[in-house]
Amino acid sequence: MDSLQMKQFSVLLWKNFLLKSRNVVGLVVEIILIFLLFVWTLTVRRISKKTSISDVIFNPILLTLPKFLNENFDYELAYVPSESNAARNITEMVKKDLNFNFKVQGFPSEESFERYIKYENKDAHVLAAIVFDHKFKTSNERLPLQDTSEKDFLSCSIQ
Repeated sequence: MDSLQMKQFSVLLWKNFLLKSRNVVGLVVEIILIFLLFVWTLTVRRISKKTSISDVIFNPILLTLPKFLNENFDYELAYVPSESNAARNITEMVKKDLNFNFKVQGFPSEESFERYIKYENKDAHVLAAIVFDHKFKTSNERLPLQDTSEKDFLSCSIQ
């Protein structure tokens, strides 16, 4: 703070004190209450029992596909946009973690993916699609650190 701001702040405090000093009883009660709450807080902290909680370690969840999936079908994992190496790598990691023989296919836009599902996809079964809502400038661009997720991600209409 520079000198002018410090002077203004001290004048403001002095005016506040003068206004409060008009009602001396109220001022004394306010100061005593502040002091009592401070002492009460310190006392409660001192007499309260401190418990240490250990780290929570969860058991691993097995990543297995449901038994009703027929292994004779060619299932696909789709991702949008296809120009991004990061999107492809993430989809490939999902394929590897699920330990199932998926075909990984990328689409340049959501509209092209929707056209593929509605009109072109005759015998392949798209099991899941991952859509990255980010405009990639180059194929080697990394994913953004901020996440925008939609609450209604299951809203699809079949026509």
